[in-house]
Formats: sequence, structure tokens, C-alpha cells
Amino acid sequence: MVTWSWGHRERLLFLGWLGVLLAVCGTVAMAAGVPSGSGVALAGAVLGGWEALGLWLWKRTRTG
Repeated sequence: MVTWSWGHRERLLFLGWLGVLLAVCGTVAMAAGVPSGSGVALAGAVLGGWEALGLWLWKRTRTG
């Protein structure tokens, strides 16, 4: 069976969107009064920001 291998860009995009999802879910949980909501939101924001930086660096190295 032939499988398509994800490239570096696709992995960065996936983890970036996962970070956004975590940040949104953490914000909703925080608004609902869940004690760990702020930690989840912060972890998601950090993950999303880190992956956005990785995408920016990836693009900079690709376009010369």
C-alpha cells in the first residue's frame, strides 16, 4: 500500500492548528469556571505561537 509522507510544513500546520484548538477550548473552559482552563489556553497559545514561528522560519529558508 502506498502512503503519502507528510512533509515538514504539513506537520507544522497540523501542530499549529492543534495549538489554536487547545487555546480555544481552554478559553471556553476558563469561562465556564474550570480551574485548569487557563493552563490549557496558555499551552495552546504557546504551541500555536511556536509552530507559527517554525512556519515562518521554514518559509524564510525556502524562498531564499
